[in-house]
Amino acid sequence: MTVAPSASCLSGAVRVLYPGADNPLRTVCVHVGTQITITLDAVASYKWAPVTSSVPAVVLMLGNHAADGGTLVEVARAQAPGAATLTSADTFTPGPHGPPSRTWQLTVTVVP
Repeated sequence: MTVAPSASCLSGAVRVLYPGADNPLRTVCVHVGTQITITLDAVASYKWAPVTSSVPAVVLMLGNHAADGGTLVEVARAQAPGAATLTSADTFTPGPHGPPSRTWQLTVTVVP
């Protein structure tokens, strides 16, 4: 694993919004102790699943709450140096045979 130089890494509180632009954030580098707030905006008739971390010892999911219209707000904390991938998917709420789901993914590199 290649670790990013710590000078280019974020600390304190980081906010991630999806979808936020034409080129959404796919990777981020943060320092240990950084709180990451993720807002996954819903599209009509879709609902986001809770975000999961591939390595909870590196990035721990602290909790979530649903906002208006199926939007999900999730909070995580960078626990230890390393890398973890955060993932979620939305599903069509009127029925399981509706349009396909969208997936969201963010790779988080944590440095001291």
